[in-house]
Amino acid sequence: MEPDYVLRQRAIDMTISQFDFGKVQKAAATFSMRWDQRPGVREPLSVEQIKDIARELLEKAWDDDLAPNCEYCHGGLRATRTDGVLALQFVLEESFFVAAIDAEAA
Repeated sequence: MEPDYVLRQRAIDMTISQFDFGKVQKAAATFSMRWDQRPGVREPLSVEQIKDIARELLEKAWDDDLAPNCEYCHGGLRATRTDGVLALQFVLEESFFVAAIDAEAA
């Protein structure tokens, strides 16, 4: 069995290698998204900068021992760990209905 650190690195590296960051960069440019990392900086991010953000989110999701299922997001990127599955998504729009909360409000 692999040590936890080796498995962590393999999971994160494989997830990043299978993700099309060029598509994310093009979509972000098309929709004029700004991922302000530093106040006052408005230039679009490079593919490498987007990868760095993704890696950081994936590391946080993997390392969150307090939650068996968790997600971390930034600028449309979403890293999740659910039942041992590590995933990376780029989300443009989303809507939720939370039955326990929203049903009472209706």
